[in-house]
Amino acid sequence: MEEVIFSLGNMKTEMSKKIIPKNKNSDKVSYKVSLGGIVSAICLVMMFLTAVIPPLNITLPLFSGMMILVVAIEISHSWAFVTYLVVSILSFFITPDKEAAIFFAVLFGYYPILKDVIEKISFKTVQWILKIALFNVAIVVIYQLTVKLLGTVDLIEEFGFMKQFMIPGLLIMFNGVLILYDVTLTMVKDAYVRWFRPTFLRKFK
Repeated sequence: MEEVIFSLGNMKTEMSKKIIPKNKNSDKVSYKVSLGGIVSAICLVMMFLTAVIPPLNITLPLFSGMMILVVAIEISHSWAFVTYLVVSILSFFITPDKEAAIFFAVLFGYYPILKDVIEKISFKTVQWILKIALFNVAIVVIYQLTVKLLGTVDLIEEFGFMKQFMIPGLLIMFNGVLILYDVTLTMVKDAYVRWFRPTFLRKFK
C-alpha cells in the first residue's frame, strides 16, 4: 500500500512538472521589475519632495535622473527608458511642483541614458556638440512649457531692453551647468561601478 501511494506521489510530481514548466527567465524578469520598481519609487519620492522643499525643485529632479542611471547600468538602456517614462508620467500626477516634473521629463530624466549612447561615438568633439545642442533645445522647451502652460512669470520680459543680453547670458550659464552635470554623472557612474556595486551588491549576486 505504501509503495502504491509513493508511486502515485511520483506520478503527480512528474505531471506537475509537465503541466507547469519552470520559466528559466523568471528570476531575471523579477529582478528587472523589482529594480525598476524600487528606482521608480525613490524617484517619485524625490519628485514629491520638491513641493516640500521648493529650493530643491531643480536639484531633486537632477538626482532622480541619476537614479535612472542605476537601471541603465544594472539592466539595459531600454529598461531605463521605460522607468524614465513611468516616473515622468506619474510625476505630473503626484508632484505639486509641475515645473520640477517638466525639468525631469524634458531633460534630467533621460539625459543619463542618452549620454551613454552619445559617448559611444569615437570623436569627443562630436559628442560635446550633440550634448550641448540637446541641452539647449531642452532648456528652450522647458522655458516655453513653464511660461505658456504653467503661467510662470516671463522673467526675461521683466528685464525690458536688457533682455537681449539676458538670453545669451542665461544660455552660457546653463551650458556651464550642463558641463558640470555631465562630468558629475561620469564620476557617479564610475563610483557606482568600481566601488558601490562590488562593495554592497556583490553578496546579492
